[in-house]
This record gives sequence, C-alpha cells and structure tokens, in this order.
Amino acid sequence: MPTKMISIHRLTEGILGLCMALLFGIVIPAPSQDLPEDPYARGLAFMQQFKYTEAKSSFDQAVSQNPENIQAYYYRGRAQAALDQLDAALLDFDRTLQMNPNYAPGYVGKAQIAVVRKNFIQAMEYIATAHTLDPLNAEAFYQKGLVYGYQGKINEAIDAFNQCLELKPDHAYAHYQLGLAYNQLRRMDLVVTHLEKFLTLAPEAPEAEQVRRLLSSLRD
Repeated sequence: MPTKMISIHRLTEGILGLCMALLFGIVIPAPSQDLPEDPYARGLAFMQQFKYTEAKSSFDQAVSQNPENIQAYYYRGRAQAALDQLDAALLDFDRTLQMNPNYAPGYVGKAQIAVVRKNFIQAMEYIATAHTLDPLNAEAFYQKGLVYGYQGKINEAIDAFNQCLELKPDHAYAHYQLGLAYNQLRRMDLVVTHLEKFLTLAPEAPEAEQVRRLLSSLRD
C-alpha cells in the first residue's frame, strides 16, 4: 500500500508520515484456519490476512448475493482503498451513505480517502459528522490521529489514538501509531509498550518484521 503514512523505517529519524496499509488499519477478529464459505465473512478473513485483492473479490460476491449488505460495500471500499483504488473506494463509501445517510462508517471511509489525498479540512469535516452520528466510533478517532500526525501535531495525534484505544483496546494500528508518535517525544518506554502490543495483535502485519528488528535494536 503505497501512499506514505507514519513509516517504520523512519521511526529512528523521528519523522511522521503516512502508508496505506496503516491508514486503512483493519481491526477484525482473527479468522480460523479454514476460510468461511460465506463471501462476506471470507472477505473479512482476507482483510485480517492483509490479502486485499482476495478480500475485494469476496466482497464483490457478497454484494452480488445481497445488494443490501451495507457492510460489504463498506469493507469492499476499504479493500479497494488499500489497493490504491481510491475512486472505486469512494464510490462504495458513497453507496453506503445512499443506503443509510446516518451510517457513520461511510463518513469515516470518506475521511480516509480525504487523508490519503491530503485534504485534511475535508477529512476533519467527515470525522466530525461521523462522531455526531456515533460519538463512540473508534475508527473516527484513529483517522483524526492520522490527520494530526500528518500535520505534525504530535500531542493531538497521541490524544486521538488514545481515545481510539479507550473505545477499542485491540486496535492494532492505533498502538503502532502511538509507538511512533511517542518516539517523537523520546518516550522510549512507551514506544516499546505500544509496538510490542502491535505485534501481539497483528503478528502477520506487513510492518511486523521491521517492528521486531526495531524492538531488538532498542533493547540492545
């Protein structure tokens, strides 16, 4: 996932940036070894495995079988965004809001696209709408943290990621982002705490091996 987000290889430089895999950090219960037969559940399993092409194909099947499955459109949008298919993703997020104008995740998805496109004012407007509809939407706080991080507002980013974790303690990429953000403040104890938690929650994540190497270097 190509667009830059907070980048692990730049952690020791103390630089905040952006990467699509993290920007669309999916937090879904881990699948069993056997993939589900149901295409929607199978798509979620592929998302957990970071197999976004396979996830999209599964969600294609899910919406074909049930055109009213609003969550299938939403997660297909996230899979497409992770594949850098931003226009297609935006169409799916818009579709969810056509189906239900009060569907907070649809606004969160639109905020994600706005962040990738560096339209931070619009992103914050979508985040505010999502929180008006659902004040306890953890993903909206995560996206807000990304906006602040992209803008170099480290303390505000930390507050937003912590709010995300208060609502969803198992949000792996909120821990990842906090680890990187705390590095800006040279709080190495918290860097280690959050990056270790990230590895516990997402051991197969694309960034996992780099995180392991980093933690090993910090312990030396």
